[in-house]
Amino acid sequence: MEDLISEELQYITSGKSVQYAARLMDELGVNSLVVNDQGQITGILTSKDIRSVHPNRIVADAMTGNPICIPKSTFIGDAISIMEQHQVKRLIVKDGNHAEGIVTREVLKTTLGKYEDLLTGLYRSAYMEYVFNHFVALNRMFHILFIDLNDFGLINKKHGHPVGDDVLIHFSTLLKNITNEQDYICRYGGDEFVIISTRKLQEVEKLIQQLTEPMHVMNITLSAAVGYINGFDHNYASSSFREMISKASMISTSLKPAYDEHLLHGKH
Repeated sequence: MEDLISEELQYITSGKSVQYAARLMDELGVNSLVVNDQGQITGILTSKDIRSVHPNRIVADAMTGNPICIPKSTFIGDAISIMEQHQVKRLIVKDGNHAEGIVTREVLKTTLGKYEDLLTGLYRSAYMEYVFNHFVALNRMFHILFIDLNDFGLINKKHGHPVGDDVLIHFSTLLKNITNEQDYICRYGGDEFVIISTRKLQEVEKLIQQLTEPMHVMNITLSAAVGYINGFDHNYASSSFREMISKASMISTSLKPAYDEHLLHGKH
């Protein structure tokens, strides 16, 4: 989060006039001011706030009181969720009790957009590596699911690549529908997907069961092999993201013959 701070903190007291605040913003070239009264942060004043009140009013009348502060270690996705939950566009970033700066919704959205897969709307592998490293740094337990669609090449050969793309889009929508805020999803590449989940073990097992059951997408029967790494059984700090994904990928590959045989005999 430290790298995403877009505005340095500039302070004002709540008793100053809105007209004074407007001039100060213009002089400093900023779009917001943090309201500090007697050493305590009591509000935040934006250029939008200033435009909504008479210039003779004081800052206390225009500011948003009790601004939301987040730790510097906050995950970027969580910061976006906090903004959407509270319907705000700025958060104050703190390191302990020290306020370091402001992060804006625009900057967070732009940053996340760089990680987005254009076809499916999911994130790309670079984002998942960011999630992995973030959780490792926090020493937080998580599970890894590597999802590889079975015989996807046959779909492209039989129906054509545009239909194959449509299948990937529909499958991505399904992933969004069966996951929740404890899951982080990406399209790793081609017909491969990765989920990093902080769910409880039993919930992860149910998720895997859902993913491995044959499903119908656009009148095409689709199934997946899921390589699973149990977060309770592995110390991620000793391995890189690439190493763990390779391990999960190999597990999914080892499961493919069983799934193919399962479908071949029609045992749904």
